[in-house]
Amino acid sequence: MIRLSPFKPAMLALTLGLAACSSVPEQPPTVLPESWFGAASTQPADEQALADWWRHFGDPELTRLVQTAMERNRDVQLAMLRVNSARAQLRQSRAGLFPSLDLPGSASRQWIENDQDIPPDSPLAGLGLDDNLRLDSWELALQATWELDLFGATRARADSARHQVRSAQAQAIAARLAVASNAAQGYIQLRALEAQRALLEEGIDVARDLERISALLFEAGDVTRLDVEATSAERASLEADLGELDINLAEARLALDTLLALPPGSMARDYAAHSPVPLANLSIAPGQPIDLLRRRPDLIAEAARLESSDLQALASRRDLFPRIALQAAVGRSGTYLNNEIGSASNFARLGATFGLPFLDFANRGAAIDLADAERDTAYMTFEQTVANALEEVERGLVRIDGQQRRYRALDTTLRHRERAYDLAQRSYRLGEANLSEVLDAQRGALQARQRALEGRTALATAQVALFVALGGGWQVQSEP
Repeated sequence: MIRLSPFKPAMLALTLGLAACSSVPEQPPTVLPESWFGAASTQPADEQALADWWRHFGDPELTRLVQTAMERNRDVQLAMLRVNSARAQLRQSRAGLFPSLDLPGSASRQWIENDQDIPPDSPLAGLGLDDNLRLDSWELALQATWELDLFGATRARADSARHQVRSAQAQAIAARLAVASNAAQGYIQLRALEAQRALLEEGIDVARDLERISALLFEAGDVTRLDVEATSAERASLEADLGELDINLAEARLALDTLLALPPGSMARDYAAHSPVPLANLSIAPGQPIDLLRRRPDLIAEAARLESSDLQALASRRDLFPRIALQAAVGRSGTYLNNEIGSASNFARLGATFGLPFLDFANRGAAIDLADAERDTAYMTFEQTVANALEEVERGLVRIDGQQRRYRALDTTLRHRERAYDLAQRSYRLGEANLSEVLDAQRGALQARQRALEGRTALATAQVALFVALGGGWQVQSEP
């Protein structure tokens, strides 16, 4: 029969309690819908089309602008610096798994008061020990220390740091994607403003012609002074709109200059040529909602951050286990008394240290609670990011569908208005219509062109938003 000492049951209970605390509670799985609410089909997403979506707009200037922004933008550079910081933290965490070498050295001098006389016949007589004593000692050694990671706390922190690197890398990709999106949308708005300015100048010319015709008709007695003032007010209002549009155009160019980290005025100089608002020349297949978890960089970053926080919570629990460290040193030391008596010799030592937190459980328990709170926060952040991603895709699908139908209707309206303007011109040449009717038809065509431009701009902006919502710009790896 084996008898246990009173101390062993306590140690056994403590060990079992620590083992019960060493695991991290699992979070409930994230529930994703099987298909998109706003998707007309379940066609799989084109990974290559999403990787460089800006090329599918068929605009070389847009492609050059996006590439320049991703190379020069300061937000992208800051994100890459955060990646470097995460990699340094990973190297620091992994260093704890290996022995550390040190070259410690010490030297001291001590004065001791001696109030006793040494007999003349003593062997120590004549060594100058009657006065105060001076004791010199020194040591120089090469020391190695290795803390054994028996319970995996250091490995858990190293794995946590590795996931932090993955999170930082995904955040850098998310920053690049955000910069590409802002650059594309800024370029679309810039082209839209340029087209609006051209239409507004044509509208001002039409308003001036109407003002001139109204003045002639007033002199002939066919219209009242009220008609003349109304046409003059319309022309002045359009000219005021032109001034505001020039301000918006200048601000849009300056915003792109800042986004590209270029000197102010670069956009006005390098992108002076007018071109239409670009549209993507392919249909955007959304794929399945589960694909977002491996394609959207913000979801990948939050998932890695959640894994990292889980490992930190596990490491905080394993800190309750004993800590064992091995030490070894070789060196030379010496001791001298009044520079007369002493010697120096080589030495070597080998030892081990053992530590078990006993009275520090309150501090360790608070560390566990803090790690659990950070893990729960990371999980809720991940859940919220998933919900936002699903909403962005659904909103993008609805907008794409609505803006496509709106743009087709506005394009049909524009064709009818231009046909009416063409008929009015023919009637005027045949003498069946007056110039005022022709100008009214031209004004209607200009308004239809303005609305069609607005519809084209809204559709292009919706295309960019859907590309980004689906995780465009993230190069999908072949590994699982």
